Amino acid sequence: MSEYTYKIGQKTGPAPKIRKLGAIKKGMEQTPVIFKGEPVIIESMEADNICNCQYIRSRNMATGVISEPFGLEYYFASAFVDGDTLYAFASSRRDNKPLTMYQSDDTTQWHDPRGGHTIRMFKTKDLLHWDEKDIITCPDRRFWNTSVCKGDGKYVMAIEVSAQEGYDIPQIGHPFTSFFAQSYDMENWEMMDDDKSYTRERYNACPALRYSNGWYYMICLEALPCVRYAPYIYRTQNFSDWEVGFHNPIMMWSDEDRIPHPQSNLTPDELELLETGLNINCSDIDLFENNGKTHIYYANGDQMTYSFLCEAVYDGDIDEFLVAFFK
Repeated sequence: MSEYTYKIGQKTGPAPKIRKLGAIKKGMEQTPVIFKGEPVIIESMEADNICNCQYIRSRNMATGVISEPFGLEYYFASAFVDGDTLYAFASSRRDNKPLTMYQSDDTTQWHDPRGGHTIRMFKTKDLLHWDEKDIITCPDRRFWNTSVCKGDGKYVMAIEVSAQEGYDIPQIGHPFTSFFAQSYDMENWEMMDDDKSYTRERYNACPALRYSNGWYYMICLEALPCVRYAPYIYRTQNFSDWEVGFHNPIMMWSDEDRIPHPQSNLTPDELELLETGLNINCSDIDLFENNGKTHIYYANGDQMTYSFLCEAVYDGDIDEFLVAFFK
């Protein structure tokens, strides 16, 4: 793997201007898409009064209409629209043991049942009826977030991967590392060679993958010093040679993440948490273009115990937004 950052004396243009609009609701993993002319968001939901386990749902961002739960016991949902079909992707559970992370300062006692070995695909033409199938299974590694795009004659999936005990995969570095799969029909998927991964040198989590004008652009979360997290953007044409955007991180945590979004309906307890919770994070970015603007969704919070889904906007289309980080 090669990685280009910048050269001595590098000249650049201005960084893209992103306006933060505030926190919408509690939660994080989601993907916004345009489906049959309507803005729809696919959301990962924790157990609640609707479903007694982890699940996925769609929500019409204009009308507020919410689908019936699907993808029960699947995690980290992402989405992609191809023609008249909406596809959702999610990862399986690792095991049935309880989640014990965050309950002790002794991290050796932590257990996370998420991050299983299978990626499942769900597809629909009406947001009512879903067909589903397992598309990738790898017992030697654990899968977390995914992101899918179409470009260069094929579909490509970025997969957040961590190590599985008992297996030695040198390309899995600091958790996490992004690996890639490809398909020519959205039904049959194969993992790319392990050398086509990014990057074992640093924490590289929750990818958002897009294709524009011959380049695959990927936004991932990086760990900064003193337990802070921010999203960085990179691009590649072959998944072996990578360029790092000149204007990175693309966003930083700030008090703007604590402002209620105009469309929010937060409870008093949620408002207090939003105002007083430790905010060290802009994670799990996903984005789409709607009415000529690039809408960016991300999670604030402490990367451990709480997060709110927040929105930001760039006043330009997504192609302009992506390339601007490399000028």
